[in-house]
Amino acid sequence: MDSELRTEPPGRGTLPSLTGLRWIAALLVFGLHFTALQLGTEVGSREPSGVDRGFHSVFGTGFIGVSFFFVLSGFVLTWSTPTDRPARLFWRHRFAKIFPVYVAGSVLAVLLTFLSAQIWPSWRTVLAHTFLVQSWIPDQSYIFGLNPVMWSLSCEAFFYLCFPALLVTMVRATNRTLHITAVVCVALTFLGPTLADRAFALRAPEPPPVVPLEGYDSQFMLWFTEVFPLMRLTEFVIGMIVALLVRRGTWRGPNLQVALGICVVGFLLNRELPPPLQRAAGMLVPFALLIAALAQADRAGRWTPFRGPRMVFLGKISFCFYAVHMLFVLNTLGRLKPWLFDLGLISRPTQALSVWGTLGFLVLYAVAAGLAAWALYRWVEVPMTRIIRGRRPQQGPASKDAGEAVEPQPRTAVGSPADLPDR
Repeated sequence: MDSELRTEPPGRGTLPSLTGLRWIAALLVFGLHFTALQLGTEVGSREPSGVDRGFHSVFGTGFIGVSFFFVLSGFVLTWSTPTDRPARLFWRHRFAKIFPVYVAGSVLAVLLTFLSAQIWPSWRTVLAHTFLVQSWIPDQSYIFGLNPVMWSLSCEAFFYLCFPALLVTMVRATNRTLHITAVVCVALTFLGPTLADRAFALRAPEPPPVVPLEGYDSQFMLWFTEVFPLMRLTEFVIGMIVALLVRRGTWRGPNLQVALGICVVGFLLNRELPPPLQRAAGMLVPFALLIAALAQADRAGRWTPFRGPRMVFLGKISFCFYAVHMLFVLNTLGRLKPWLFDLGLISRPTQALSVWGTLGFLVLYAVAAGLAAWALYRWVEVPMTRIIRGRRPQQGPASKDAGEAVEPQPRTAVGSPADLPDR
């Protein structure tokens, strides 16, 4: 049947390339936030220097890394989750995977903010973050109030809540229905920001912005098009559809070389789109094509540039890297140059750094955040995941880490399905 999902794959192959690619996506987000330091520009200058403009040309649309994570999440969850897995077990596994790191990153953000500025967050902000609902509130003091990057986890929590019902529905759909749904999702991703800009006319004053609006008419529009979970659900659904089509053997996308070329071209073209379309729409199709191509390459055992052991390791710690990297930027913003002046490394506290100096600090920040991420992964994510899930992870090719998806195995005569990775 056209709608039949293959439930007895020939092997239990992992997808290490998707794990490795997660590191590249995390670096894009990191690079975007690093540019906020403006190290190559004289403090007080009205225009950024050529150095900072160069870095911004590379990382200025680094937020597309979040879009990649949303598409990847839908793909890998669909790829690795047995259709008969109870919803409560799925939700427990997702909670075990993300919440300990989420809490650790948020607590660290609160402590660092207090130590540096003697400020405690409001109890309302803490409450919103505790229940992962900050992305539903069109107020930047809630969305970015603790650890700013964690708004995406609020979206992911909503995706996880919807996933069991979405999976049951989509597994039963025909390929034709899946293709139509994919076209609708792409169209909504492009049309949503445009239609919203024409539909909403706010009259009440907005709360003070926390981050620059940069191309948005209002704080509300930035929230609605970039942060609102319902607006980002299309990316997750596209990932689910691609996973189903690849598993069924009916995917007809390009090979890896072509998909990589499409992503490079898409990256360059995306920079020319209006800001509301850059967040998701511009790279939605290229990312879906690349993820599918990498999954097929891994399935066939072909080499890819992302599946080496170092890349896989970096991919494993990428969630923790994402959770902590912004804290390094926030807590040195406006302070790094005075510190360098006090140490006698620059001649004045407003001095612009050279391209090599800026590049050196880019590497230094990445290494520092990477070491912190490794510690968080080693002493928080791994042990807490084991404790909350209530059993030791299996050894062998079925890894627990997001991105190392494993094809679901059929249920045996006795017992439940194997405890497979579910992201």
